[in-house]
Amino acid sequence: MRLGIVQYNLISFFCLSMYRSFLTIFLLLIFSTIGQAQSYLSYGLAFNGHEAVAEKRTSFEIGSGRPICLSGVVRLEFDLNFVSYNHIYFGYILRIINENQNIDLIYDQRASLFRIISGQKFFNISFAADAYRLYNDWNKLAITLDLNKQLISLSLNDRQAGSTAFNFKGNCFRFLYGANDDERFHTRDIPPMRIKDIRIFNNDRLHNHWPLEEVSDTLCYDISAREPARVKNGVWLKPGHQYWKMAGAFQLNGNAVTGFDSRNEQLLIAGIDSIITYDLRQNQHPRTAKSAKQENILIGCQGIYDTLTNRFYNFYIDHRKLATYDPSSSQWNKTFPDTILTEYWHANKFVSPLDTSLYIIGGYGQLKYKNQVQRYQLRTGNWDTLSVSGHFFPPRYLAGLGLNATGDTAFIVGGYGSITGDQMLDPGGYYDLFSFDIRSGTFTKRFNLDSVYGRFTFANSLVIDAKRRQYYGLVFPKDSFNSKLQLIQGSLDKPVYKLTGTPIPYSFYDVQSFADLYYAPGAGKLVAVTLLYADQELHQRETSVKVYTIDFPPLDPVIETAAAAPQKGFHKWLLFIGLFLLTCILVLWRYSRKRNKQLVTPMQTSSPDTAPVIAVPEEAPETDFIEAQPLAVEDDPNLPPASVEDPVVVPLQPVLPARSSIRLFGPFQAFSEDGTELTGLFTPLMKELLLLILIYTVRTGQGITSDELTEILWNGKSAKDAKNNRSVNLAKLKSILEKIGNCMINKKSVYWQFQFNEGQFSLDYEQFVHLTKAHSFVDRPVMTALLKVIESGAFLAKTEYDWLDDVKAEVSNVVIDMSLAYLKQESEDPEFVIRVANAIFFFDRLNEEALEFKCKSLVLLRRYSLANNTYEKFVKDYRDIYGEEFYKSFNDVIKA
Repeated sequence: MRLGIVQYNLISFFCLSMYRSFLTIFLLLIFSTIGQAQSYLSYGLAFNGHEAVAEKRTSFEIGSGRPICLSGVVRLEFDLNFVSYNHIYFGYILRIINENQNIDLIYDQRASLFRIISGQKFFNISFAADAYRLYNDWNKLAITLDLNKQLISLSLNDRQAGSTAFNFKGNCFRFLYGANDDERFHTRDIPPMRIKDIRIFNNDRLHNHWPLEEVSDTLCYDISAREPARVKNGVWLKPGHQYWKMAGAFQLNGNAVTGFDSRNEQLLIAGIDSIITYDLRQNQHPRTAKSAKQENILIGCQGIYDTLTNRFYNFYIDHRKLATYDPSSSQWNKTFPDTILTEYWHANKFVSPLDTSLYIIGGYGQLKYKNQVQRYQLRTGNWDTLSVSGHFFPPRYLAGLGLNATGDTAFIVGGYGSITGDQMLDPGGYYDLFSFDIRSGTFTKRFNLDSVYGRFTFANSLVIDAKRRQYYGLVFPKDSFNSKLQLIQGSLDKPVYKLTGTPIPYSFYDVQSFADLYYAPGAGKLVAVTLLYADQELHQRETSVKVYTIDFPPLDPVIETAAAAPQKGFHKWLLFIGLFLLTCILVLWRYSRKRNKQLVTPMQTSSPDTAPVIAVPEEAPETDFIEAQPLAVEDDPNLPPASVEDPVVVPLQPVLPARSSIRLFGPFQAFSEDGTELTGLFTPLMKELLLLILIYTVRTGQGITSDELTEILWNGKSAKDAKNNRSVNLAKLKSILEKIGNCMINKKSVYWQFQFNEGQFSLDYEQFVHLTKAHSFVDRPVMTALLKVIESGAFLAKTEYDWLDDVKAEVSNVVIDMSLAYLKQESEDPEFVIRVANAIFFFDRLNEEALEFKCKSLVLLRRYSLANNTYEKFVKDYRDIYGEEFYKSFNDVIKA
């Protein structure tokens, strides 16, 4: 028996050890796979819509060969967004075929609504999507077909949009996205859209899933049941993020210069007789040319577009001269006389919004590398050289430079030069990252990069991704004429970077080449431009221009292929691990049974003189019972923490009002008397019209006139058209308010007013205005009442209008002033102080006084981790917004 126990223990130990080892490998494989999946978010299928000829429009068909037959409740989910900058968005998004009847999801461009129709009948399901999210983010649409209840329902982003009865004929379906060639349901009217992650659930169990991660092909298969789907004229998104696409190649007379209008997303390339413009928002015919004569552009000139003045500048550093292009007259205001070659090849430049000045850093010429910081003040025309401080910035050229979002810090990376500036004294490449503080004129060296990819220099500009604290640039080896530009993605905080995207051919010669990189956020593209100047000895000077684009964010096709390849091997690993674990379980079970039999035997055979020996198992060790702890929830420093005494943190759920209401604090919301949310009924225009009348009524006590409405909403239209638009939309708005109940739009004298029944209607903005005007002194009851209103969030969060800015600022100032006034006179209750501070953060997330009150209160409550997390989040937000470090330490904050 002892031998059996020893064997059992050895086998148990061996199996347990192997189990832990294989579990570690298994988890590493799982985590690496998840990491890969999360890295590649840019995938899906784009549809050619009305911008393409009919036969080139896109279709995606599920069940076209053999319908998909299901039972019970069928739910179809998919992610959708619209392609920006198109003129026509009307069309069929999805057509569901059930026997010989259709269920269509269409987009009504005139009303900016999604609608559900069948045959020649409109169902009572229509809804609007947030315009910004519709064009800039994915939106999850879900259509539920309840075959038991004969019901169709639809939701957008997990919010119900409506339902209707429908008489299904059988349980088999075809799902046709975009255009289709069905004999009866043929259509070519489709909006320019993108879709991904199509999922079909049957009775809440996933039945099919088409991620649409393909890069080519006319057939794709779902990853659950290998069900095929057919694609025609598909535009797969992933290759656009992997491969640079040549947008144009042409010759320009003279030595061309480039600039990028980031506001209108236009690339400008100027020669001596014309300007070429690429509009990145135009999918069709983005390139236009305009005559613009400039007698001479010197080799060594550089161009830059200033969005502050909406002017395209061409400057020559050696003469300290700048020419301005006037788009209204298509003329330059000056030219440059011939001169010697520049001494500032490949200098870096930027326009600072802080002082409306052009800054130029570094350059090379006449065997000298430069590290000067020169400034041209666009308002006064003065040109000077700045005296800088901080870390020594070694002379260089061929560096990359980018400006942060706030325009007060420039980041400069890499380059080629020497410490002394003399080309004859040990020149070499730089792999460092500097920041330049424009306010103080200070250089700060942040770190050195690892040159793991060999030697390289940079194209002129960097693209700064402030949200993710990253930069993108183009690098190339300078010691080869037949070179290649390679996109690099690096961190602003750590010396790490990677190469991504495919390389771009680049002919490099110091005095005849130039390359630059720009970013068009609306179009979602990086833009690279290369210039190759003809030999200056030739009588006819020309520039060879090439323009390339890649979708943002860029991906590495090599990594993509490598990531996709190990799938078979990965499944083999899973199978092997599963078999091994099963073997261990069987072995342990066998020995466990054998051992139990031995232990259960009550007595062994004995002689009459021998007392029976009873086999008793050893006493089991005491078990340590561990008290169950609440799950650790990631701290959100800007939300009130749970009480120390509460064992479980229960997230607050929004309580639907028991009466009609409109909420302006937090996101805009409207509810009927029975608590049904009706926010989706408001189109963007309806919403703005309501807010104008409502806010003007509550704020001024009078309302808003028809002339004021016309000036804001229909400016530029004739008086007759404006009046017609106003009448139609006011009628629609009144209809929506009737559904909400207990409120209405009425005209009193010349003013349109928002009126409601007190006691039966709740308007948080009216409560806020009444509360803040009625109480000059803020005590605990007043502060408690104020918190009930403002703890829902910032005033009209995610709603932006020009006329609304002053109102938002007014609300924010009142909230912050009242809250701080209360905290400064009464801050004995740390829990309540934290609530007040959190409310301030809704309106000013960088309020230093709120930070001090909250951190000190958390320390008093011994919630040190939360206090530190609050401080760290504040520091990160401060760095992201201002581009500099917060000047107070944690100890300074809690001792303030």
